[in-house]
Amino acid sequence: MRMYICFDACKRGFLARCRKVIGLDGCFFKGPTTGELICAMGRDGNNQMYPIAWVVVEKETNESWDWFCDLLFRDLYIGDGEGWVIISDQQKGLINAVENWVPQAEHWMCARHIYANWRKRFKDRILQKKFWRCAKAPCLNLFNYHKADLAKDAPAGAEAIMRTDPQHWSRAWFKLGSNCDSVDNMCESFNHSIVESRFLPIISMLEWIRCKVMVRIQVNWNKADRWTGQICPNILKKLNGFINESVLCHAIYNGSDSYEVSHREERFSVNLDTKTCSCRYWQLSGLPCPHAISAIHWKTSRLDDYIASCYSI
Repeated sequence: MRMYICFDACKRGFLARCRKVIGLDGCFFKGPTTGELICAMGRDGNNQMYPIAWVVVEKETNESWDWFCDLLFRDLYIGDGEGWVIISDQQKGLINAVENWVPQAEHWMCARHIYANWRKRFKDRILQKKFWRCAKAPCLNLFNYHKADLAKDAPAGAEAIMRTDPQHWSRAWFKLGSNCDSVDNMCESFNHSIVESRFLPIISMLEWIRCKVMVRIQVNWNKADRWTGQICPNILKKLNGFINESVLCHAIYNGSDSYEVSHREERFSVNLDTKTCSCRYWQLSGLPCPHAISAIHWKTSRLDDYIASCYSI
């Protein structure tokens, strides 16, 4: 038995305000019922997960993933996937389905999935922090810098990273345009939030999930109604961290809205007119990096004009 659920309200909300990023993953039922639940998650302007659709299938296979992707991508008018990002654990059946239905979409692998296997061999917390620096490096220069730093302490750890094809899970290789810098799959949070329902019979489970999603959307709506300012609060919190880091930067104006910014031992080129930084983070996420903030503060005190509209209320 298979069942596909994509409520019109979830679909319209996703298409209206979420970025062109979809997380896909599956989880097993925990009770006597056999089968699996597969879900599709988006990410909203406040950087929270946004439920799009979910299905019940007998198990994750080429056929079941192909069936789900066909329905989902047609529902969301994705076409050939140009400009879209899919994040998953890259199960074989899912890889084939994505290539079949949205061949132009960028398919990222969840870095947390890679990390879970990598840390079995490399358990030192300092090494694990260096893994995440590699995963979150926004450009190849910074990726190579952090990989070399890891190799000083654990050459085998750096070699193991390169064997996992980091071009599929490190920010350094992500294409620009999605306004998303996430290196993990939003579905894991959803699967954890509904774990109680997975002990129930199928119909009861689906009704539990429907109510959970309905309440979540309404609660978030009520919270958003009380927000002040233009930028979503989770984004402001992230920006405040960048602002604190920008204190360590020094911007030098060199004409035409261009700046050279020194940060610790490195230097970056920032252009406020094109909203670009040579570290690539600004173009990748739509949020000004500490280098860009340093340049912005040289010119003006207003950050709002340099933040992508997807983060606005």
